[in-house]
Amino acid sequence: MWIRSAFWVGQPKAGQEDHFQTLMDTTLVPGLKALPGVRSVKALWPKKLEDNPPAICCQIMVEFDTRADVDRMLASPERGAMRPHVIEVKALFEGQFSHIDYEVGPA
Repeated sequence: MWIRSAFWVGQPKAGQEDHFQTLMDTTLVPGLKALPGVRSVKALWPKKLEDNPPAICCQIMVEFDTRADVDRMLASPERGAMRPHVIEVKALFEGQFSHIDYEVGPA
């Protein structure tokens, strides 16, 4: 299994917190779920911090069965069609946006 994780490090712009979370939960997450090769998607919203972690506002975890599924999603026209929604959400955010692809080890 593979997980592609998007890290939103920073914070929504002042007064945009609710709108930011609503767009993430109602637009981006369902849109990601519909992309080819995607097994599941979760939005993680930190509520309790310990030991001074980075300022992650939201982490999106997208699960795939194989690395080939990750590549298929990345190359899909459906992903390109989601770009305007990502740009809309990024406009509400002050900080960095990055990805890490993980291979999940055996249980």
